[in-house]
Amino acid sequence: METLNMTWVNLLRKQFIEILDYYDENPQRFDYKELKKAYDALLSVKSVEEFKQWRRLLKDYGLSFTDMPRRSHDDNMLAVLDDYAEGANDKILDVFIRWKLSINPAKWTEVERWNSDLVDILLKATKREEDVHIVIFPCGKPNAKRWAAIGQDADRLFEVFGWQTGHVNATSGPVSWMFINGYGLDVLRQSGYSIQIRDFGEFDILSTAFEEDSVASLQQFIDYLRMMDQLSAEQIEFLRKIRPVIYPHPGYWELTHGNLVFDKDNVVAEFDNGKKVTLAQGKNWRMHELFRPMFLEMGAELGEA
Repeated sequence: METLNMTWVNLLRKQFIEILDYYDENPQRFDYKELKKAYDALLSVKSVEEFKQWRRLLKDYGLSFTDMPRRSHDDNMLAVLDDYAEGANDKILDVFIRWKLSINPAKWTEVERWNSDLVDILLKATKREEDVHIVIFPCGKPNAKRWAAIGQDADRLFEVFGWQTGHVNATSGPVSWMFINGYGLDVLRQSGYSIQIRDFGEFDILSTAFEEDSVASLQQFIDYLRMMDQLSAEQIEFLRKIRPVIYPHPGYWELTHGNLVFDKDNVVAEFDNGKKVTLAQGKNWRMHELFRPMFLEMGAELGEA
């Protein structure tokens, strides 16, 4: 069954708006005729199938994300949308396309402003002098089973558990943000830390930090498995469904292709060639340490190194 990831949808929405704004302000970019044709084709897309055809057209024109090394993002922002769409299921694409057909850029700006005002309210509602509790709150539709932490609480979760923080925009600028799934909530409840859940009613927050949200979700899931001390083939498939945007987040390949061996203290990925990579030691996730060697290895495989 396909799932609807609204963070992913919002990322596609935001990039589409940026495409409209950018080419409206820089029409000279359309001197490159294939780019103009691809842009016009995107505007005419009315269905998921047409969007997939548009992505194939982008590839035919040499404008897809895989062609980006020879073009900058400024020259071809369409390629960024192409990459953001990679791996998105039809449900995600359908919500994006239906929104696109009714888009009003001015209204989107209004939504972003309303979102920033709501972030301000949440910051005030969770602000306190003492630092005894970690405060989280339900966020999204009642059936979404999702919670969130903002500001000092999101930072505290990063410090304590190593879970990746994303960000949302307040009126004063970006602030730390973290979505918490059901697995993460179980980990928090069993952690021994004082967790306080405050219900501020039904609302949702616009987040486009898909990569960070995906990584945090994955880390929470792994920590839940460490707590339960089990890992099934079905759960490995769940890990492989999470696709970070633009390039795999450091450690993602190891998490989804290695044989995970873990206990309460360590997470190690073991491979058929005998290679072993430590992903976590206690609550210290070593994602960023994996980035450089993995990036070089990927580059060599792609013939770019």
